Amino acid sequence: MVILFISHVHFLREALVELLRTSDDIDAFGAFSGETAEMAITESPPSLIMVDSSHPEGIALVGAVRTRFPRVNVVVLATHERDEDFLAWADIGISGYLGPDTSTRDLIASVRRAAAGEVVCPPRLTALLLNRFADRSNDRAIRAGIHALTPREREIVELLADGLPNKLIAERLSVALPTVKNHVHSILDKWDVRSRGEAAACYRRKIQEEAKSNGGNFAVLRANQASRSTDHASQLESNYVRRPFPKAAH
Repeated sequence: MVILFISHVHFLREALVELLRTSDDIDAFGAFSGETAEMAITESPPSLIMVDSSHPEGIALVGAVRTRFPRVNVVVLATHERDEDFLAWADIGISGYLGPDTSTRDLIASVRRAAAGEVVCPPRLTALLLNRFADRSNDRAIRAGIHALTPREREIVELLADGLPNKLIAERLSVALPTVKNHVHSILDKWDVRSRGEAAACYRRKIQEEAKSNGGNFAVLRANQASRSTDHASQLESNYVRRPFPKAAH
């Protein structure tokens, strides 16, 4: 296993390289700058890159290396376990994040796991990353907004938010049950959510955001939503009634 350790601290770079070489199957070497790292990778592609999180250009350096060598796994050796630092590293794509309390035995074991394709990270930071992923999914749904939906879909998602099941929604809107189900699936797809509950939650959050921008009047906003849907339905009915019948062919 070939490991490249990138650090601007000379003695740390040498010490970690010597430590890793105590394992018979690990060939470790060090690098200081992006140029030396890229030269080393080109000459002898490593199984894994380790990087000192305190490197002043570490994130940019590793990001550039991963752009050129996207299959290389990266493990960060963190001098401080700060949430914002971890998330910044996670954004460029890493396989592991080892905190300052990592023992030498755990370090070597984690390196082996990361080189084998596993993700190595303290449980607390793993939970942080999963929560951030969930938040981003909700944000995407909210950005899609109510106006990404058709008037009928807006009616349905409002009733979902009121807690009505599909059968009652169908009765309320005087449409067939399969029609409601199709609209619900369309809402889930447009908002990139997985369930009726998530769609209802996103609707409520979006309504609250729009209410704030309209002086906080939630009731007026929902009335406006309903009015727009009614106007659209009336327009469709009007167009249908006014449309002349085609003349019979002679």
